[in-house]
Amino acid sequence: MKTKKKALYRIFFLLAMTLAFTSCEYVGLGVEFGNGTNNYRERTDYLCSRIWTDEWYDDYDTYYYQELRFYPDNTGEDYLYKQDRYGNREESSLRFAWDWWNVSYTSLRLTYRDGYSYMDNIQMGGNQLNCLFDNYPAYFTGK
Repeated sequence: MKTKKKALYRIFFLLAMTLAFTSCEYVGLGVEFGNGTNNYRERTDYLCSRIWTDEWYDDYDTYYYQELRFYPDNTGEDYLYKQDRYGNREESSLRFAWDWWNVSYTSLRLTYRDGYSYMDNIQMGGNQLNCLFDNYPAYFTGK
């Protein structure tokens, strides 16, 4: 009878220890258990893995082409090409610093030399990055 009790205590102890340590991460294998998330790393890696491009026409038939590049050191580049219906062209390339603006990693703040831009309601996946860029819908494709 005592042997059965000892065996049950050992099983209970092993079960308790297993549950107590499931929120630990073993870095060597890159495996996480429990409630720990890799959202920051995964979303940052995905964001920085491509050049994001978008193109559109405005109400005045002006064509726009934009490229956004995000780097893991929280810097980036914003290239914009613009051509109006008369053939007049403009190009600009701006550098920015970026950071995740909320804890769910669905908003970015881009800090330019002259101010801020915000990318909100970000949805990423399938080589797409859709968002509200300064409150305007934007549909970027990875390149």
